[in-house]
Amino acid sequence: MNDAQLTTLAEAAASAGALELPLLVSAFERSANPVVGNKLLVALSKTAGLSSLSPDTLRRTLQAYSAEVQRAAEPLFQRLHLDAQKKQARLAEFESVLHGGNARQGRNSFFGSKAACATCHTAGTDGGTIGPDLSKIGSIRTRRDLLEAILFPSSSFVRGYEPYVLATRDGRTYNGTLGRDTADAVILVTADRTEIRVPRSAIEEIQPSQVSIMPQGLETQLSRQELSDLIAFLSGLK
Repeated sequence: MNDAQLTTLAEAAASAGALELPLLVSAFERSANPVVGNKLLVALSKTAGLSSLSPDTLRRTLQAYSAEVQRAAEPLFQRLHLDAQKKQARLAEFESVLHGGNARQGRNSFFGSKAACATCHTAGTDGGTIGPDLSKIGSIRTRRDLLEAILFPSSSFVRGYEPYVLATRDGRTYNGTLGRDTADAVILVTADRTEIRVPRSAIEEIQPSQVSIMPQGLETQLSRQELSDLIAFLSGLK
C-alpha cells in the first residue's frame, strides 16, 4: 500500500476491533513516512481495541519510523505495558482454578441458570447459537486460554460473532451480533436470543462494538470451585 492508502487505513484503526487491529497495523511496517506514522498513533490512541496489541507488535510496526514518531508512541507503550501487567495479575489471581475441577459439575454449571453459558453457546447437541460452538473447544484452547476468555470476554472475538452497535434515526440503540443482513433490513441477535429486525431506511449507523455481548464478571457469579469445574468441563470438550 502507498502512503496515501495507509493514511486512509489509519483512520479505520480508530474503530477497529480487537480481532482486526493486529492485522491492520501490520500494513504499516513497510512505511517510514512520519505523517503516516503520526496518523496511526492518533488512531491507536482512540481505539478501544488497543489492548489486543502487544508492545512488541507495536514496536515492530514502528521500527522504520523516525525517532520523533518513536517518542510520540511512548504513551501508547506505557498503556500497553500497564494493561498487560493488570491482565497478568488478574490471571495469576485465579491460577488455582486451572487445576483439578469436576467436569460433571462443570457441565451442570454450563447448562444451568447460574453461569447460563448454554444460552449463547452449544456444547455437543445442546445450547444456543448466538456465540461460537464450543463442542471441540478443549482441542484448540488450553485451560489458561479458557480462563482468559471468561475474565476478559471483550479481548478478542471469533470471526463471524463480532458484536455490533446499531443506532436508528429515531434515537434507539441496539447491541448484538449480526444474524442476517439483507437488502431491506439488518437483523441483530441480542444476548437474550432476541432477534431485532431494523429496516435499512431506519438505520442511522451501524458500527463494530468493542464490547462483547458475553457479560463480563462471570467469575463473580461463580465460586472458585464452580469456575474450576466449568473450565474442567470446557477443556474436556474435544
